[in-house]
Order: sequence, then structure tokens, then C-alpha cells
Amino acid sequence: TQHLRCHLGCRLFPNGTARSFYEVTLNRTAFLSFHVPNATWERRWPGELPVAAFAEAQLMKYPITTQDLQYFLNTTCVSLLQAQRASTGRVSGRSRAPLVLGLILGSLALLGMALGIFLCTGGSC
Repeated sequence: TQHLRCHLGCRLFPNGTARSFYEVTLNRTAFLSFHVPNATWERRWPGELPVAAFAEAQLMKYPITTQDLQYFLNTTCVSLLQAQRASTGRVSGRSRAPLVLGLILGSLALLGMALGIFLCTGGSC
């Protein structure tokens, strides 16, 4: 059994700056992360793992998707937190926007497809 987890979001600091992130773990080990400033996926797996390189390459084949993810994390996510701060005077740790759920499910489907293609074409972990 493999456990794939995605963690994404943004944080708004009291001084007005923000930090956005998207991290993927496989069996509780860092697997991939999304480098938001330049919209690229980066391997985080310790050592060489062909499936990590394959997943990174497959995800980078879709520049529109990575640009949309970058826009969401830098703009939409931060705007949601700013609006929440303006209406409540504080920022909650999590935004429950439906768009976040859609991105998570879409990314999981995309990563699952990439892993499935890799394993079905003769790759091994």
C-alpha cells in the first residue's frame, strides 16, 4: 500500500507578506514540491527514485496547469485570506474554499495517472 498526501495552501503574515506552498509526500517521505515563484515541480525524494523523476517530468509537461496552480497559490489563496482577515480581523489557519479541494483532487488524479503510466510501461520502484 502506498500513501500519497498533498498539502497546499498559503499563509498570510502580520506584516502583509505571504508564503504559498504545495508539497507531496509518499509514505510520509517528501516526494515532490511545487516551487511557486517559478511554477516548477521539484523532486524531494532522498536519493534516486525513477518514479519521482518520472512524476516530475510528467507534471512539467503541462505548463498551463502549473501556471494556473501558481496563480491560485499566489493570488486566489492569498486574496481569500486577506478577505477573511478584513471581515474577521484575524486569519484562520485554513481556507475551506471548494477550489482548493478541486486542485487537490485534480493533482492526485494527474499524479496517479503519471505513476500508473510509469508502472504499466515497465518501470519499477
